[in-house]
Amino acid sequence: MLCPRISRQIRVQRMKQKKTKQESVNKLQQLHQSVNPEERKIPANKKYNLLFILAIFITGIIAYSNSFDCSFHFDDDYVFNIRYGSFTANSLGILDWLDFIPTRPIGMLTFALNYHFHGLDVWGYHLVNLTIHLINALLVWWLTWITFSTPVMKNAAISKHKTMVAFLTGMLFVTHPLATQSVTYIAQRFSSLATLFYLLSLILFVQGKLWQRGRNIPWFLFGGSIVCAVMGMLTKEIVFTLPFAIILYDYCFLKAVPWKLEIKDKSLIISFIILVIFILLFLRSHSLNIFETVPPDQGYSYSISMKEYFLTQFRVILTYVRLFVLPVNQNLDYDYPLSTCFFHLKTFLSFSLLLGILATGVLLFKRYRLISFGIFWFFLTMSVESSIIPISQNVIFEHRTYLPGFGFFLALTGTFFYLFKERYLKIVVIILLMVAAINTVLTYQRNKIWLNEYTLWSDCLKKSPNKARVHSSLGNTYQKLGQYQRAIEEYNEAIRITPDYADYYYDRGTAYGKLSQYQQAIEDYNKAISLKKDYAEAYNGRGDAHNYLGHYQQAIEDFNKAISLEPDYGLAYYNRGLAYDNLGQYQNAIENYNEAILLNPNYADAYNNRGNVYNKFGQYQRAIDDFNKAIHLQPNNAGAYNNRGLTYLLQGNNEPGCYDLQKACEMGGGCKALEWAKGNGNCH
Repeated sequence: MLCPRISRQIRVQRMKQKKTKQESVNKLQQLHQSVNPEERKIPANKKYNLLFILAIFITGIIAYSNSFDCSFHFDDDYVFNIRYGSFTANSLGILDWLDFIPTRPIGMLTFALNYHFHGLDVWGYHLVNLTIHLINALLVWWLTWITFSTPVMKNAAISKHKTMVAFLTGMLFVTHPLATQSVTYIAQRFSSLATLFYLLSLILFVQGKLWQRGRNIPWFLFGGSIVCAVMGMLTKEIVFTLPFAIILYDYCFLKAVPWKLEIKDKSLIISFIILVIFILLFLRSHSLNIFETVPPDQGYSYSISMKEYFLTQFRVILTYVRLFVLPVNQNLDYDYPLSTCFFHLKTFLSFSLLLGILATGVLLFKRYRLISFGIFWFFLTMSVESSIIPISQNVIFEHRTYLPGFGFFLALTGTFFYLFKERYLKIVVIILLMVAAINTVLTYQRNKIWLNEYTLWSDCLKKSPNKARVHSSLGNTYQKLGQYQRAIEEYNEAIRITPDYADYYYDRGTAYGKLSQYQQAIEDYNKAISLKKDYAEAYNGRGDAHNYLGHYQQAIEDFNKAISLEPDYGLAYYNRGLAYDNLGQYQNAIENYNEAILLNPNYADAYNNRGNVYNKFGQYQRAIDDFNKAIHLQPNNAGAYNNRGLTYLLQGNNEPGCYDLQKACEMGGGCKALEWAKGNGNCH
């Protein structure tokens, strides 16, 4: 039996242990309660996030599922040089994209790779464009998600809804029909790809700032941010605002205490490094003449000054806002009047409304940080193409809204989640999902307009009936369809609206040439040359018309002029070869065909015609080699089969010769040669 004193000590000791245990339990409970409820649901959130990302991807694929057969359009002709029968990468190797530095070499590299693997099959180009768009939607989701982990936002009441806010922002971004001009319009990959590098650079910077463990990882992330920034700047100049976006993000979300200007601040250091690189790249490819008045061009009869461009942008930006809210009556080629005076009613009201939106962002900054940031982002990223720099007379293009769209959708989603009470949030989610569903349908419908050049320019004609370029583009479409008289009617209308634009006369001259109305074609080419003295294509077209009229010496003079203006003009060499061939100067003809093939190794017609000249020299094997090459490049080239068949007969090889003549006849290339061979006893 223990003595009372010892027994009492044991009881006291047990009570102390019990008290200590209870205190530990209380501390654990307090710690558990202090953790953000969202953080306790990390495993569940990860599952939800994966499902939400998958939903974003699937919805984006559905929205653009009918875009894969949409043809090349508008600027595609100039990016790929389709108009003159070749592609930029056709005679260049993939590594030659370096020649485009510092002017968008990364974007050009992707097009060169596309051409390497897909030729002119549009499916591969659309696949890449859609992939970029889906990645951008993922980056929008990611940037929205990590924003709720920043010092300013992690304890905000809205942060408990970060999973849904990030999902809905990404969903609205991927489905909105305004993005079709950056996704379905192949050449505008520059916009979507630049946006990819822009967002990824900012995300890597933010992750570096939020990284709390170790010392090396943040600088690795910062280095990645700088690399992405440079890649973006080498894709499109809209990335120039990125250093300011980094500072804006830092000010809005990364400083819980009052923001101070500190020289050692990583945000300022990274922004300064990127800005210096951007300025150096800019100075290599541009000069201060970008602020000068843009002369009449691209089908416009008027010039546009810095002042006019700047004042017009007040109305243009408001039009963009309207299109985000109500995406109807979209148009590739707006007929947008210029603003020449600040105090014109529409211009002044537009400025006042935009100033009001910007002021709203400032007033809401303390309580509704997400909305304010979205507004500031919208105006900042819009500033390169919608400010004082007169890019061209094209004052409005929908693809310019692609990067600013993130700010709009973030502000929109944030507004719903900030202003509606907890019990109404389910209704908010349903509303925003319905908006995304409607946008998906509108995007799908808009892609039908992009199906081919006829559907696109017919749509533009309904919305911009008084714009010359629309009539001209529709005329070009009719030419490609072989409807030359209808093409001429559209060119007539374009010339009526803008009578002093050389391209319209050139295009009409080409259509007259297709109708064998060569004298009228020459008159139009003359007019084009009078308006544009260095118009190599017009000299070539006029030479071609002289060729058909039998004016071979005049034709050669025109081809000489075209080649002097454009030494790499393969078509002019080919046509000059035809003229020399018609004059019986066969060696000169071969030399010109050689030059055309050197400039374009896939020039099937040049191989075919050179083969004909070799035949005249009696060099039958060399002729057959050329016909083989022409057939390899164009398996349906009936003329090449016909010529090879006749050459085989000249060699005494009747069996392959008759096969080729039969093949040419079946292709619709004419059966006269086959009938002659049968009549001569060569074929049965």
